[in-house]
Amino acid sequence: MNEMHEGHATGTSQTPEAHVESHAECSEVLHRIYEYLDGEMQPADVARVAQHLEACGPCLSEHDLDRAVKAAVRRSNAQEQACPDSVRVQILQRITMVRLELDG
Repeated sequence: MNEMHEGHATGTSQTPEAHVESHAECSEVLHRIYEYLDGEMQPADVARVAQHLEACGPCLSEHDLDRAVKAAVRRSNAQEQACPDSVRVQILQRITMVRLELDG
């Protein structure tokens, strides 16, 4: 993730402490991006994430990608039958594994 944020969109030189804090904020925002996209956050959290996305180009790009993926899934679900429960469970397990690897 460090490579993704080398060109952080704040436009200011940061101290090492601020840089680490920035990465922590990015990690939290990206970890909760689906809550944000699904409208499942408290208003204060929505405002904080929106403010971060305005200032952070890499996180905004990830947000836009995730939003596009969700839209594509919605379109395909409208045309297809419901996903079998076994497939849904496998997908959720894989997402959890990837999140643990990224946070680890």
